[in-house]
Amino acid sequence: MSDLKLSSSSSKGDFKVLEGTRVVCEVVYKNWFSSKATTNLNQAVLEIQPKNIWTSKVDLFKNDRNVGDITFNLKGQMVIRYINPDRTEVNYILKNTSGLKLKFEVFNAEKALQFKLVCTSKWHQLRYHYDVELAEFDGQTELHELLVYCGYAANLYLSIISAAAL
Repeated sequence: MSDLKLSSSSSKGDFKVLEGTRVVCEVVYKNWFSSKATTNLNQAVLEIQPKNIWTSKVDLFKNDRNVGDITFNLKGQMVIRYINPDRTEVNYILKNTSGLKLKFEVFNAEKALQFKLVCTSKWHQLRYHYDVELAEFDGQTELHELLVYCGYAANLYLSIISAAAL
């Protein structure tokens, strides 16, 4: 797999999944204050919608079918629960493993590192760019689709942590 990146495309949270210079998809938030986001990937419409006003749970939809959710756990980690087309459930944990320089690691349910999102932006910028460093990706979920959910979860993590700091 070539050079994978998540690249911010607007200060409201929009981002692109890039493979080399090719744009795989762009995740677009409804508006500045909305946590609802959509993208088109592999001829499917992916929608990410908050379940409640506090965005403590976010539902994942693929072609209008609920395929999972994202939650924030008590350990300060984002839990991504995904239901594959064969109805098997797959869980991933996204956690920030660094202090000021953002670096997220994504683990599967067996605690095997799948990949890292290493921030290449400065901490004071409103836009975030991540290099994706693949580890032993197990392929239980399509990689680009999982990157969409992880990019959204990283943005959500930053907004939750920022709100807690206020």
